[in-house]
Amino acid sequence: MPVKLIATDLDGTLLDSHGNLDQARFKKVYTALCEAGVQLVIASGRQAIEMAEQFQAYPDLWLVGSNGAETMQPRTSLIASTFAPEVVRQILTILAAYPEVKVAMCGFETIFVKQTTNPRLLARLQNYYYDVAKVHRLAAVNAAIVKFNIFCPPALTEQLQYELTPKLAGLAQPIVGEIGSLDLIQPGLDKGKAVRTLSRRLGITADQMVAFGAGENDLTLLQHAHTGIAVPTAPAWIQAQADAIMDTTQTTSVLAYIERRILPHLKKSLVFSEN
Repeated sequence: MPVKLIATDLDGTLLDSHGNLDQARFKKVYTALCEAGVQLVIASGRQAIEMAEQFQAYPDLWLVGSNGAETMQPRTSLIASTFAPEVVRQILTILAAYPEVKVAMCGFETIFVKQTTNPRLLARLQNYYYDVAKVHRLAAVNAAIVKFNIFCPPALTEQLQYELTPKLAGLAQPIVGEIGSLDLIQPGLDKGKAVRTLSRRLGITADQMVAFGAGENDLTLLQHAHTGIAVPTAPAWIQAQADAIMDTTQTTSVLAYIERRILPHLKKSLVFSEN
């Protein structure tokens, strides 16, 4: 069946290695997809509200934020699922046993960290989230929380995920964002689930979808789509589970890949597939 929806991760996938987006190229590709009746979805660990500001000029674009907990379009209201307050307290109690771990709690607009958070980590967070608030006690925060970011020494990343997975069972699911960082997401609320729910709403089936991803938080997204495409920098085990890997010599970005491999099929009413 022809492609009707393209979903892509943002950091490390749609954005270049410096975290920038080729605005002119994006506009050109977005316009061509709209004309062909293809829905574009950006699915990220970033807040949906932040992405909505970045993509304000594209009102028909769909945004999936906080690794699946949030859904919106740039000019519509946010739809989000949050952790129950008691669950937030339980998670913080479990994380307190790991003094080497730094915790950030993510709300719709604000990221909360302890006042003692070091400047280097603050700068890192401010690169991804525009409103970072320092508080005395995370447990005293009353805001709705959609996910947690936790940071640890890089060498401990996999071990920490291994230890936390059973301890947080039923409360949160730890996934690796990058080495030295884990996201704690709500069980069953990941990018793949969010895009699956959205596609049903739009009347689009999995065999009409193409997805691009770079990391563990993109795995369910790649698996749900008929054609899941991993970027060359994705971990080997992610690449092994994708249907295809972008060719670094010919397609240096998601936008270039869409231009060269997908749009020609749409213009000729052909079915695109890398399977």
